[in-house]
Amino acid sequence: MKVKEIVRMVIVLTVVCAVWGGALSIVKKVTEPQIEYQRIKNIKAPALKKALVVDYDNDPVKDRIKVVVGKDKRGRDIVKNIFLAKKGGKIVAVALEAYGAGYAGNIGVMVSINLPSETIGGIAITTHSETPGVGTRAIESKKFKDQFKNKSITTNFAPGSGTIDVVSGASYTSRGIMMAVQHAVEIYKKIKSKIGV
Repeated sequence: MKVKEIVRMVIVLTVVCAVWGGALSIVKKVTEPQIEYQRIKNIKAPALKKALVVDYDNDPVKDRIKVVVGKDKRGRDIVKNIFLAKKGGKIVAVALEAYGAGYAGNIGVMVSINLPSETIGGIAITTHSETPGVGTRAIESKKFKDQFKNKSITTNFAPGSGTIDVVSGASYTSRGIMMAVQHAVEIYKKIKSKIGV
């Protein structure tokens, strides 16, 4: 092969790679919001529906906003989806997901806060890896989850506060859920001015 042919082949390959790389980048950018919407709609929305106990007439998944809630260990922004439930255009509840450490890993909890009373509307589990039949007793217990309802966001939900009774035999899981609710309330307090509440 001559040098000219090699150079021409390298140039052609470079141009082809650049064109297809750019095309893929554009496709990713265009489809990313729809993919995120579908992921939230199929994974988070069922928990969101259980947590939101107020009457609302919008799609909180579609009307979600992204808010910076802090920085990670590397100094990068931590961005959370904040779901807004509205009635007649007015925000009646805010929901967000937070995490607490359970026995077998983090437990994701969707927490709704009713407005203007700033009380917990409801909670629902989004993700967990707790032991079936043991840790899941707290996750499946309506009685346990109902303890959070209608409590003010000024309440201390942290384990050991005496506010919430743990489920016997599932204390790690109960504490993880309590910590997740406490984190959600702390995040809400930090960002409520950013979301117009």
